[in-house]
Amino acid sequence: MRGRLTPSDASPATSASRPRLWKIIAAETVEGGRDVGGSEHTSGTSGRAPPAMGPAGECSDEEIDPFDALMGIEAEEFSRLLRDAPTDAKVAKSPAGPRLRRGGVPVLSLDEVTPESFRRDFLVPRRPVVLVDPRRGAATGHANLTPDKLRDAFGDAIVPLDVTDRRERAEVRLGDFLDAVQEKDAAKAAASERDAPSSSSSSTTLDTSSAPKNESTVPKKPPTLRSASRMSPQSLRRKYLRNLQLRDWFPAFTPSLLPLLEPNLLRNERAVPRCPESWRDWHELFVSHPACSGFPFLHKDACHVHAAATQVCGAKRWLLFPPETAPFLYASGPAATRSSIDRVHLETLFEPAIPLETLREYPLLAHIKTRIVCDVGPFETIVVPADWWHAARALARPPRDDARGGDGDACVSVAASFVDASSLDAFNDAYGEFEATKELLKVGAGGIQ
Repeated sequence: MRGRLTPSDASPATSASRPRLWKIIAAETVEGGRDVGGSEHTSGTSGRAPPAMGPAGECSDEEIDPFDALMGIEAEEFSRLLRDAPTDAKVAKSPAGPRLRRGGVPVLSLDEVTPESFRRDFLVPRRPVVLVDPRRGAATGHANLTPDKLRDAFGDAIVPLDVTDRRERAEVRLGDFLDAVQEKDAAKAAASERDAPSSSSSSTTLDTSSAPKNESTVPKKPPTLRSASRMSPQSLRRKYLRNLQLRDWFPAFTPSLLPLLEPNLLRNERAVPRCPESWRDWHELFVSHPACSGFPFLHKDACHVHAAATQVCGAKRWLLFPPETAPFLYASGPAATRSSIDRVHLETLFEPAIPLETLREYPLLAHIKTRIVCDVGPFETIVVPADWWHAARALARPPRDDARGGDGDACVSVAASFVDASSLDAFNDAYGEFEATKELLKVGAGGIQ
């Protein structure tokens, strides 16, 4: 049992003139004569006798305040800190948008980190980190990848959606897809209703054919697929434009890697002699709306590469599992880089606690001790070290969030892959195995997942 507090245990600053902790607790937990646990109150307390009171209704000096004794801070000061703490409403109006969950992942400004400390504290020990760009993508080119700039330059390009799902795959105009994720159809409908109530126009595509373009920065027409699918904006918002290799599709808009992540040894042909050319400058575009269920499967990147995903607009929620959890993640495929957990149950892993239904379906998940859910906001880069399992989905913003601007709930990010000295040998070994596996597949020894 705990010993009784004595005057010598208390904080030196004990005064009969300040409120005591029991009064604050009573004010916070009493609702309609019933406390949070549901028990009846008597005389405004939860059945416990209040501390001894002095003539002025305050606690007597003989009674030691447990809060002061244990926390080393006066109850009045603690109450003030609670009162002055930022509210969700205040945070929602900040440039960063809504309050983000970080899951214990460090968040550091690029100006606060040196290449040496980054490698020592994060890359070598394989620790995720979120890096904040105070220049908001101006130096790396990520600022050019907003929905409006993409639409102006490439709105007529036919792009694939849900590229790895044969049943869901579709080809659409990039401009139509961006209109949908930015909810231009809702904005136009509201404007039509306000300006011309009798109008029966049903157009849902923003016409940018007459928008001025900088011909010097627009590359040749990107690869095109078959004729574009015609889909409603609601249907488009459930689709995912992902893994679009910028080097192939929009080379003039391909950003550079954050200087902190250099040198990327994938570009060094002597260090990495057998790497495909497309891997050496790997930047993939991801665009979605919160109505989309997100990346369709939990996975880790092949060949032990590090990943750096930069958020351009909107916010994205990441699900991370460290390498040691692999035995419990139902890995599948020849390289064991993809989890077989289905999409419905994968979505539940983003929740604060894994539901019992998911644990019944995938009981090995109960053995996992580390699961991180981390949100990333505009012009923040999450570095996912080699062999970390991950998935991500767009995060909706509060309806009245001032940071939404003209992008609505559009979520745009660019993922890059890189290799540093600490992962070089592992990459070369794994790529050799990758090539061998492909050769085996040519003679019918399985299928790549």
